[in-house]
Amino acid sequence: MCRVLFGVGEGERIRPLLEAFIDASENDPYKEARGKGREHRDGWGYVLLGKESLDHYRSGRPVFEDEEGVEKLETSLEGFVVLLAHSRAASQGTKGLFNVQPFAFSTGRGFSFWLYHNGDLDKDEIIRLAELSGKDLKHASDSYVFGAYLSRKLESLSKEDLLKRYSEIKGATKTSFNTGALFLTPDSVKGFVTAYSEPGYILRRENWDYARQIVLSEKNLFAVASSTLELYHRASWRNAVNGTAFYVELNLEGEKFSVQELVLG
Repeated sequence: MCRVLFGVGEGERIRPLLEAFIDASENDPYKEARGKGREHRDGWGYVLLGKESLDHYRSGRPVFEDEEGVEKLETSLEGFVVLLAHSRAASQGTKGLFNVQPFAFSTGRGFSFWLYHNGDLDKDEIIRLAELSGKDLKHASDSYVFGAYLSRKLESLSKEDLLKRYSEIKGATKTSFNTGALFLTPDSVKGFVTAYSEPGYILRRENWDYARQIVLSEKNLFAVASSTLELYHRASWRNAVNGTAFYVELNLEGEKFSVQELVLG
């Protein structure tokens, strides 16, 4: 599984979260406690959205060894921004750039989106729900297949439709369904984040420590991240309630956002 970060607010305030994300990817005591090593080294990527630009970057290198990629991101954290970052520890799908996240998708319903996922899903079940070809997706990760499902099945960006489709995939969760997404239409920007782990999986303390998502909500700053970031950035983090979704409406020109906490079905 992976380390993730969704953040919105002033770039200068998100920069320490990025630094914690990098440290958590290189040295993760929660991962090590599960006997899985301490590094997330199977590639990393980010999406950074500002008022007038969107950068999407993916690298097969570990984030803690990609000085050029990190420097480019750090220098771009200016003004009001939205950041999605993902550092991979491969579990399903081949290693390499194809399965490095966040993924980018465009749909026939007039919106594009970028998506990351942390955890393990039942890939075959999602293929069935999306009416896709298992042969075509043989080497794709479960996370990619989830994105393909949304491309095909998500009717609109209303919170009702998002909850409907994400709740359906919640039922295909093997370990965790921790996701972050950014949706773009010609006249709107929305974020959607989920924090869910299969109840039986997190009965083991080591799994809960590793899989849980943490939330930072301050004036003009909102972030959801993997638990390990709390070890590297001291802040008023709280644990996300298992089964929570966050619906984020963004106004880039006004440098404003609103967050609604929802419950996955």
